[in-house]
Amino acid sequence: MQRGVSSTWITTGVALVSAGIVSAAPVAASPPAAALAFDIELTAEDITLDLVRHGQSTDDVNNILGTLPPGAPLTELGQQQAQEVAQSIQQEFPGGIAGIYASELIRTQQTADALAGLPGMPSVQVLSDLNEIPAGLVEGHPRDLFTEASFFLPMASWILGGVLVSEPGTNYNGVVFDDQVDSAINTIYNNTLAGNGPMTDVAYASGGDIAIWTLMNVKNPDVWPIIQSVLANGGPPPNGGQAILEGNPTDGWTLVSWDGTPVSATPDLFTGLFVDFRNVIVAPQVAAWHIWEAIQGGDQADITPAMQTGFNDVLAAYEAFPQSVIDTITGALGGSAGGAADSLADGLVGAI
Repeated sequence: MQRGVSSTWITTGVALVSAGIVSAAPVAASPPAAALAFDIELTAEDITLDLVRHGQSTDDVNNILGTLPPGAPLTELGQQQAQEVAQSIQQEFPGGIAGIYASELIRTQQTADALAGLPGMPSVQVLSDLNEIPAGLVEGHPRDLFTEASFFLPMASWILGGVLVSEPGTNYNGVVFDDQVDSAINTIYNNTLAGNGPMTDVAYASGGDIAIWTLMNVKNPDVWPIIQSVLANGGPPPNGGQAILEGNPTDGWTLVSWDGTPVSATPDLFTGLFVDFRNVIVAPQVAAWHIWEAIQGGDQADITPAMQTGFNDVLAAYEAFPQSVIDTITGALGGSAGGAADSLADGLVGAI
């Protein structure tokens, strides 16, 4: 089913892009300088976002897969980890913190309370959209090979671009997850700009949320530090671990560091091209899911906008693809690759 939906959208998108290129080329006019300046001014302001995994919980100790609120509390070690990461954050961002956020899980709120308790820090704001990915059929079960595979394999599919795969026994797929966390991030971002103060926020969540959303959304999803943390600590990231990002919801996010390991802002060629191709295959899936949700709701006032938005998003993804490939190649190989990248782009545009 996924393959059929993607093929339909791909065919439509490619045809329309081709038509747009052919029809627009003879009459294209250079935009006035004032318009160019205005476009440049539209670039959104960046913030720093520190995503922090909660400290050790009693579920961690008892090896239980628990994802639903209110969940398990912190252990004594978890409380210590919360204090340590709070002190680290205060030292790392001496300019202050705009907001402290946590999910509805007790363990994330208790971890966040340690930072909020330090002098000059804001109080904790609870956002349900930061909640853990639901485990579905394996909720509350002991962690073993079967439950871990059932829980994490759908997430792996989301990272690779198969966002319509659902957690077992649920309708919770990669599109639902990404929409959920995006909503939380947008709230944090808007609150930060409205505050006219520090431009750094701290959000406490679960390891799966942090790792999967980061890998699905940043421009430079370096998997190696994450794999290393999984092998060393049994989870991404470890209790009290941090993922620090910079950016905004409009222009995108860049991963600065993962659990203390700096990450290059420019992805390597393989990673960059993977992200470019993933963006193309994800767009029609997201559009199809949102249209299906609207159809299920049965309100024509929702269906028509969902179809129009989906159509525009798929078209935009295909239009952006050639330039994205150029940027990836030139960024990974340096300026000397510019001529080759331009030739490749000409070929891609011609193919479209």
